[in-house]
Amino acid sequence: MRLVQDVYGVVDSFWLSRYHQLAVAVPRQVWPSYMIFTAFTMAFASANIALLSQYAGAALYKEFSVAASKLFLVSTSSGLLFGTLFYVLAPHVFTHIVATPPEMYSEVLSYARVMSADLVLLSVNMALAIIVQALGDTRTPALSQVVGGIANVFLDPVFIMGFGIVPAIGAAGAALATVLSKVISLAILLLIVKRRYAWLELRVGHDIDKKYLSATLPIALPLLAMNISNSLAFNIQNRLVNTFGSLTASAFSIGFIVFDLVNTSLWGLTEGITIMVGQNIGARNFERAKRVAKATSMFIFIAVLATATIVYMFRIPIVSIFVTGQGVTQEAVEQLLSEVDNFLTATIWTLPFFALTFSSMSVGRGSGHTLIPTVINMLRLWGLRICLGYALALATGLGTVGIYIAFAISNIIGGVVSISWVLWGHWAKPIIGETRKSFAEVGEVKTPTPITMCRSAKGSRGKK
Repeated sequence: MRLVQDVYGVVDSFWLSRYHQLAVAVPRQVWPSYMIFTAFTMAFASANIALLSQYAGAALYKEFSVAASKLFLVSTSSGLLFGTLFYVLAPHVFTHIVATPPEMYSEVLSYARVMSADLVLLSVNMALAIIVQALGDTRTPALSQVVGGIANVFLDPVFIMGFGIVPAIGAAGAALATVLSKVISLAILLLIVKRRYAWLELRVGHDIDKKYLSATLPIALPLLAMNISNSLAFNIQNRLVNTFGSLTASAFSIGFIVFDLVNTSLWGLTEGITIMVGQNIGARNFERAKRVAKATSMFIFIAVLATATIVYMFRIPIVSIFVTGQGVTQEAVEQLLSEVDNFLTATIWTLPFFALTFSSMSVGRGSGHTLIPTVINMLRLWGLRICLGYALALATGLGTVGIYIAFAISNIIGGVVSISWVLWGHWAKPIIGETRKSFAEVGEVKTPTPITMCRSAKGSRGKK
């Protein structure tokens, strides 16, 4: 799913750069603030993937359906609430917190307000994807996201640049294309889930009881703190970058597009860690869970390092795709290219260490032990990337170079500490208790697996 989100970002940036060179920075200005308002939904969903995958690993499918229904209710309700808040508060956020440069403020605000609708759709999509992924099915959410991503490729130029009777609406058009693509993706996901998992009963009438909250909140609260902390840190980082002007903000945004290309080998693998760790712990295969976490983390490090090397070699042709010079002078184009090259040269080599931080968070989500990875990540961002970045950039007069040095140091130290926790931490412990044993004691009939249920459903239709 994250890979498809990166595709959305690359396509948006491609067409926005052709609308106006500075418009390429609009999504990066908005995204950290958007993530603040998705923080609760993301944290709560991530907490439930540990709970649901361990229920699936222990073959407790009745409990699985009940917990899934509660997740769906909480997620959709929070999406509606925070989507509304984002729409209302957006002007204050981009004026007083992010300090968006005046020449791009109107585009940023229009983009943000359309994306408030996307926030609602995300909450529904996230809940369904987590439920299906917890059963070990990562293909269904990926398929729906891929179709949505393809739709976005065709919708972006229509709404950004204009086509026929559709006027060019710039950044707001990119957001509208994203929203419509998300509607298509969600419709496909709902259809497949209904057909493939007919046994799964999602009832929004389930009470959010104390037992459910006691199982999810200890996992969700550290993640919520981390999500809010990360989003605020990225906003403060944007504010620091914005002090050096709109061209620097554009260079920073283009640098992150290149990062997204490097991290293509990261997102799918880390989602797999979460599911495999959760299901193995649920099945009491603790040593196997540890081996999976260690081996996959090392593989991700090597994969991202290889990708970073290849992308760096071709960085100039890649960056040139997003530097059109539309609406700015040739001097500005040369300044933009130089700034992007400085950013990438200083930081791209540290992305494998960032990958280790991300894989440790996936281990934490799968095991249900999220506190330590959260603390590591918060210290990495606030202590090193933000505080050190402000000190080097402003206090010592290094300017943007100081921002890039702090960025690199935060990735390296965060990655080393994170992999140390994965290798030697005591995280391979279940959070669902001895429920599997209690089921056997009361003589509960074993619930069929999802695969068996699907086969039974097909058989029944055939007999009819």
